[in-house]
Amino acid sequence: MFNLITTRIVVMGAALALSELACAAGPYALVTGRRDPRIIVVDISQAIDPANNGTQKAVISRVRISPDVPAIEPSRYDAKYIGVTRIPAQALPNNVILGPNGKAYVSDHAGVSRPVDVESGMPHGYPGAMTVLDVMKTIDPANNNTTNAIDAIYYSGGFGPAGIIVTPDGKYAMIANSEGAGNEDGANEIGIINLGTKRLERVVSLARGTGGHTPQTEGHSCDQIYLNPAIVPHISPDPNWGCFSDPNGLAYTPRHGGYVFSANEGTHDISVINVAKAVSGAADWETFRFPVERGPWAIVTSPDGRLVAVTDRDNDENDEPGQFISLIDVDKAISKSPKAEIRRVLVGTDDPQGQSHPFSLAFTPDGTRIVVANDLAANLSVVDVKKAVAGDAHPEIARIPLQLPPGTASGSKPRTRAVSVTPDGRYAVVAGGEPNVRAGGTMWVVDLEQLKVAGTVTGIGNEPYLLAIVPADK
Repeated sequence: MFNLITTRIVVMGAALALSELACAAGPYALVTGRRDPRIIVVDISQAIDPANNGTQKAVISRVRISPDVPAIEPSRYDAKYIGVTRIPAQALPNNVILGPNGKAYVSDHAGVSRPVDVESGMPHGYPGAMTVLDVMKTIDPANNNTTNAIDAIYYSGGFGPAGIIVTPDGKYAMIANSEGAGNEDGANEIGIINLGTKRLERVVSLARGTGGHTPQTEGHSCDQIYLNPAIVPHISPDPNWGCFSDPNGLAYTPRHGGYVFSANEGTHDISVINVAKAVSGAADWETFRFPVERGPWAIVTSPDGRLVAVTDRDNDENDEPGQFISLIDVDKAISKSPKAEIRRVLVGTDDPQGQSHPFSLAFTPDGTRIVVANDLAANLSVVDVKKAVAGDAHPEIARIPLQLPPGTASGSKPRTRAVSVTPDGRYAVVAGGEPNVRAGGTMWVVDLEQLKVAGTVTGIGNEPYLLAIVPADK
């Protein structure tokens, strides 16, 4: 799973605009290092300089999102030591978004874990955290490999968080917890953090699922799973997935007073959330839920707030990768229309049964295009929004292959996951990489006018997931 998300998740989640931030030069990409507990800062203008292509020269800083792990016995990592304020944490950053007031918000998928756990291939089911970074300190090379940019660290209210949104007034953050205690499945929780009082104010729970697409096996009905944590699916694939929403990406729209859309990977659907009611603790905060093709993961809102786009990533019941993104009419969803999903667009492949595995996506600033990072297909799709909404048979107007630079470990794959678009709409920034591979992750800068790669950067974390872009100094 994630992550956020953007969020972008998320992701794994949706990123809010960073307005009126005065920063030097840039623009900069903030890339989650994931198994590397840092945010990698890349100067995009340096990344497209041919002299830097295929090198780490455009990386200007790598900032920690948590303190170092102390040398203590593994036996101490039990239930009474899991609060993020009790012991320093080995982080697993998987989503970063920009919010108001010059802050960046990072979801820490494994807020308290040992490095050996994170590196083992099962970095799931750990208590989660959200780290708040000061953007100016983050992009300052003087803070390389330090914790100096950290403004605050919050408990996420659950396990394995991903998507994050911050309300436009900067008062609240919502973070989706995508996993259960010790398991990749088992979550319904969204944490609500009061950024003014600096505390986790409440944890709200999405409605439970009824079993997903595949029938439950004997002895594993949703009612039985709810009552017995020991039989909650541990790791995907598992046919008994589908009882928990496992929310990943979150996307915010200001329409009708402010709503959030949650990409529920576990139940193959989207939740519509009234933000004011969720923040106040009202019982009817989850107002509607509707299905999408499979395993929604990353989710974003169009610049005008009228559309939401989501990746139908994969099915945790049988591990089948997805091939589509879904387009959602925000007003229809808020009005509880069963026709809220207005289009499914095949991306990354010409085969409706193919395995493109769309991971994350982003709108261009003018809202006319959507770019999609296709993990298994190792390419970037460009979708014409007007054609997609109108029902055109071929709304994917470009498909750009993304290759690893020379020197990458033999047999490794791009695993293109993260994508965002520069504020001028000229470039898409993509990142990806397999876990624990020599030379680490890669970042590609794609020219959206010429529809080709303009530069690559190496040494980008360890299996990077999502990213955000800090605008250039005006």
